[in-house]
Amino acid sequence: MKRNILETKVSIAGLGWWGKLMINRLSSSSKVKIVNLIDPYPDENAVKLSDDKNLKIFTEFDDAFQEETIDAIILCTPNSFHMDQTIKVANLGVHVFCEKPLSLISSEVKKMIDMCNENKVILGVGHERRFEKGWQKLKEIINNNSLGNIMYAEGHFSHNKLANLPLDNWRTDPQYAPAAGMTGMGVHLTDLMIWLFGPVESVFASTAQRALDYKTGDVVSASLNHKSGLSTQITAILKTPHYQRITIWGENGWVELVDSSHPDTPGPSFMKIVMNDGSVKEENFDWTDTVSANINNFVDAINKEDEYIFKDIEKFQNIAVLEAIYQSSLSKKSIDVETFN
Repeated sequence: MKRNILETKVSIAGLGWWGKLMINRLSSSSKVKIVNLIDPYPDENAVKLSDDKNLKIFTEFDDAFQEETIDAIILCTPNSFHMDQTIKVANLGVHVFCEKPLSLISSEVKKMIDMCNENKVILGVGHERRFEKGWQKLKEIINNNSLGNIMYAEGHFSHNKLANLPLDNWRTDPQYAPAAGMTGMGVHLTDLMIWLFGPVESVFASTAQRALDYKTGDVVSASLNHKSGLSTQITAILKTPHYQRITIWGENGWVELVDSSHPDTPGPSFMKIVMNDGSVKEENFDWTDTVSANINNFVDAINKEDEYIFKDIEKFQNIAVLEAIYQSSLSKKSIDVETFN
C-alpha cells in the first residue's frame, strides 16, 4: 500500500482488547504509521499480533521513545495512568490521544489540558461515537433548530461485552471504573449531551447491582441539569444485549436514533423524525469506522489540516460530570459539577 509522505508516526500503549483493535484499524491507514507498541505484560495474542504486523513491543514506557521518532502516542492504558503518561509525553513535544475516560478526577484532566496547551500539542480523546453518521445528523438537527426549543432528551447505551469479566478485572472495581457502566459506556452519552446541549451544572445519579457481582454495579442512571435550563437523562447497563437509543423531544417534533452496532461491530443505525404537522421522516445510516475517523481528525489537527472536534471545555466537562455522577450515586444527593477555568 502506498503511504502518505506526511503520515504521522504513532506508538500505541496498552495492548488489551481496545489496543489490539486500534492496531488492526490503523495498520492500513494512509495517515498514520504505527512504529512501535508498549505494554509491560503483553499477552499471547498481543505478541502474535505484533509479530504479524512486524512491530516491536517495549515493556518500559520510556524506552519506546529512544529508538524511533514518535509524533503521537495513543494511550489505551488504564485510566489511572493517563495523567502521568500524558504529562510525560507532552513534555517531550509528542501529541497525545488518550482513550476515555481521560481520568476519573477533573483536576487531573485540567492538568493534562494545561500541559498539552503549554507544550503546543493536541490532546485527543477516544469518544469515537461523535463520528457516527447518526450522531452527526443529531448535531445538525440541533444546530438548525428544526425541533424548536428542546424540551428533554435521553440516551441509553447498554451491552454485555463486559459481562463475563473475572471479578478481579479492573473494570469491575469502583476505584478504576466507578458507577457501573459509566467509564465504558455512560461517558459516551454524557459527551453527546454536552456536545449537543452545552455545559452541565449538576447531576443526580443512582447505581444498582442487578445481575453481576461487580463491586461497581451493573446499572447506572443519571439526570443532567444543563446550564441552559434543559434536563437530560442517560442510562447504561452492563448485562443486556446491545441497545443504543437517543431520543430528543422539541416543541416542534421529536427525533429518535436507534443504533444496532458497537464501534468494534459493524451494523446500521435508524433515525425517525416526527413533527407537529404530522410529517414523518425515516433515514438509515450505514456503519462507518469511527475509531479511524477520530484518529484521522486528531492527526489532521496535528498537521493543521482541520480543527479537532473536541474542545477543551468538553474534555474537562465530561470528566467533571463523571466525577459528580459517582459522588451522587454514593451520597444519593444532587451534586454540582466542577467548572472549567
